[in-house]
Amino acid sequence: MNRKEKVYNALGKLTQNILLKDLTENSDIGFDAETISAIAQVDRSNASRELNELAREGKAIKINGRPVKFLDRSHLEQIAKLDFENGYIFDTLNDFLKFFNTADTAEKEKIEKMSDPFDRIIGSRGSLALAIKQAKAAILYPPKGLHTLITGPTGVGKTTFAEMMYQYALYAGSIPNDAKLVIFNCSEYADNPQLILSQLFGHTKGAFTGAINEKAGLVEMSDRGILLLDEIHRLPPEAQEMLFLLMDKGIYRRLGETDKYRQATVLIIGATTENINSALLKTFLRRVPMTINLPSLEERPMEERMELIEEFLINEVNNVNVPVKVHKDVIRAFLQYNCTGNIGQLKGDIQLLCARGFLDYKTYGKKEIEININFLPEHVYTGLLNQEKSRNEIINLLRYEKDYYTFTPQDRENFLTVDNYDLSDNLYKEITDKYNHYFKIGYSGSSINEIISEDIEKYLKELMKKYNAEKELPVKEELFKIISPKVYNAAEMALTLAQQKLNRTFSTRAVIGLAMHISALIERISSGEIIYSEEINKIALNNPEEFRAAKLVREVLQQELEINIPKEEIGFLTMFLSTVDSDTSYKKIGVIVLAHGESTASSIANVANSLLGTDHCRAIDMPLDVKVEEILNKTIEKVKSIDEGKGVLLLVDMGSLIAFSEIITKKTNIPTKSIENISTPIVIEAVRKSLLPEMSLYTLVEDIKNANPYIGRMVSGEVINKADITEPKVILTTCISGKGAAVKIAQLLRNTLPFLDEYNVKIKPVDITEKVNQAGNKTLYEGTINDLIAVVGTVDLQLSGVPFIPIDELIIGDGIKKIEKSISGLNAGPYEKEEISGDSVFVKLLEGMLTFLDAKKAFKFVNDSYIMLVKMLGINDTRQLKTRYIFHNCCMIERLIQNDILPYSGIEKLIKEKRDIYEKVKYTLIDIEEAFGIKVPDTEIGYIMDIFDTQ
Repeated sequence: MNRKEKVYNALGKLTQNILLKDLTENSDIGFDAETISAIAQVDRSNASRELNELAREGKAIKINGRPVKFLDRSHLEQIAKLDFENGYIFDTLNDFLKFFNTADTAEKEKIEKMSDPFDRIIGSRGSLALAIKQAKAAILYPPKGLHTLITGPTGVGKTTFAEMMYQYALYAGSIPNDAKLVIFNCSEYADNPQLILSQLFGHTKGAFTGAINEKAGLVEMSDRGILLLDEIHRLPPEAQEMLFLLMDKGIYRRLGETDKYRQATVLIIGATTENINSALLKTFLRRVPMTINLPSLEERPMEERMELIEEFLINEVNNVNVPVKVHKDVIRAFLQYNCTGNIGQLKGDIQLLCARGFLDYKTYGKKEIEININFLPEHVYTGLLNQEKSRNEIINLLRYEKDYYTFTPQDRENFLTVDNYDLSDNLYKEITDKYNHYFKIGYSGSSINEIISEDIEKYLKELMKKYNAEKELPVKEELFKIISPKVYNAAEMALTLAQQKLNRTFSTRAVIGLAMHISALIERISSGEIIYSEEINKIALNNPEEFRAAKLVREVLQQELEINIPKEEIGFLTMFLSTVDSDTSYKKIGVIVLAHGESTASSIANVANSLLGTDHCRAIDMPLDVKVEEILNKTIEKVKSIDEGKGVLLLVDMGSLIAFSEIITKKTNIPTKSIENISTPIVIEAVRKSLLPEMSLYTLVEDIKNANPYIGRMVSGEVINKADITEPKVILTTCISGKGAAVKIAQLLRNTLPFLDEYNVKIKPVDITEKVNQAGNKTLYEGTINDLIAVVGTVDLQLSGVPFIPIDELIIGDGIKKIEKSISGLNAGPYEKEEISGDSVFVKLLEGMLTFLDAKKAFKFVNDSYIMLVKMLGINDTRQLKTRYIFHNCCMIERLIQNDILPYSGIEKLIKEKRDIYEKVKYTLIDIEEAFGIKVPDTEIGYIMDIFDTQ
């Protein structure tokens, strides 16, 4: 039984308890994904995905709301004697119940097509609940409704809300089906009272100069319907007064008309951003009894903001009919940035972002629109720096976040998450997909094995983490508490035979990993959850020796455990044997830090080595008076001495040093790669990952780049000492519309090229309307043409020898790369790396590690607890101890906020034996618990006790 069948069976069992009377009387009918997942014993997110698929297939009835509810279609058809042709998706529970309360088939079809429009508004049961109640009361109030004012700042959706009031009036039957909603913006004619009266009420022939014909007004057009007066605060007093008769008695006159009154039944809705008491006549306000205030985006819950972001992205997907893949940090930025223009600005910013992604998609022929963090404009990107804003809400919203959120034209209700490293339920499919992908783009078999090796390694780590065996290999006494001795012995025997076949030695860790996998496999087989890819054994045939050994391993496991292992498992076992412990010498990628200054590189390397407990990171300091060639030769010798066969990563502080990599590889045949503009957190991350046995140089570089999307890529064809810049170089920006627009282009360049100050490069916007002196070398600035790097913008100044980069090439082409190349070939001025010392080291590094926690706040409270605990325990304060304590506890706080609690085997025994230490640790955590609203459980305290127990 696959996962979908399990979910469908659970839904059927639950629905069987529903009676016909429940469909007509029950105000809370249906079952949510969480309830169904518990019955089916399937992860909630997977259950939700399968339920939506069942609804699309017509097997389930879906009732939208919070939460979304589901019912089994076949059971409903049986008890209600109805025929659902394609399966129905209802907008609200009321619509669903109305369906069963309506006997006439035609009426059912009408209800199916029409539902309460307010239920489709995001926030209808949240921040807009009161406003919607007021709106419905205004529409339904007998006999003709209540005139209404809608207030709120720009962009909150006042016009949209008024349109929903009109739709609701149609839905409720308060106005005829052919009644109109007429919208008039009062600001368009605010300076001409006579014209505004004519627009509203119409005029007779000759009523004023230019009135050559009679004309009906908007009041007449909106008779029996609704007239929306947008920006009503711009309505002049005489126009407000002329509305009195219409509002009081339902009569009015056209402009210039004196002999008769006309009749009209019009519900007036006004929308304004202003204080109504100061903008409108008191006599007018007395005639408008209902005022509805719409909240700003800032005042609305973060959950609703997430829904708005999702809805706007789906709208853009359907506009272009192309899937859009959005990086998680882009979503987080939209959740946190200061969106002063409210919903209107949020929608506009998302549209602009999608437009830029669409240009990229068309320009480079991509299969989907991919939106990464580097696409964000500065005002949105600052949201990622807003550490104080609704942190807990955001982490809850993104609790199941992956690297990307993917939106497709076919899915208007739910978004999918993409995670290239999720091997839990789709282990075999992931291996197959990755193999096919890398094979298709030309990777060698050994390279593919290296990549898949990383996935196998991660899978084994997840298994060990599940059983709390990740940190170190447990002794057998402890191991047998989490793995059956029978399974462990079978795995050990199987790998012993595999060793003989392959002439290799497998570690104890490999035995434990295989035993845990087999334990999990047995559980999956018994529950029917395992799904294999048909191609995995085809992949396995690329490793014939391991494939033969895997068949033997399967036979041994089947005999020893007396179980039937599917033959498709041979594929995984082949990959396991091919990759696990594949490098018994445990070769590592070398890491060298190169930085200008007397001791900058050494300081950074020492911090990384100290925190990671290693001496793996090497340093080469580059004093400003030393020639680049000398440093290059020194680097070559260092690369030769540390290379273990997997290559060397160079972490450099300036772009010109990036050329070292290519030169060294050519001279030594040792693979090297460079990453520039490095910082201490980047070095720590690079060193940490370089020590992983499964890591390749290519993957390491990609990981570091992906983790730091704003690291500039500056490639220089030659190594040039930058220590001689004294005069600034200049980039001119131009725009056909004048200097103001050129300033905007200059700002774009400053945001895109953060290293300009390092290279002493200035950006000067120019006004092309000013005259340029063509007689000499001087242009619009004090300097020569030789000082110019480029002209960027929409107007080519045609300066001899100065490249012109059009604005479109700057945004979607190679313009940035051209500028980078020009800059990196310049001589640079003195450069000094920022020195970090004392406790700021911890804060700096925590900022790079913590996902959402405020690094400064976390460090303060954790450091205070450390100082207190060291004194209470009477032990020596060492940097190593402090480092372990600070980083462990800060990460612990983040985990506990997310309700991710680590287990600790034997915690009761530990507390009993070391009650005094336990009480002291617990006491020092009180301030942390209060500051972050968490409760530190005993299992977590056990790990803190272990930190001090190892000293």
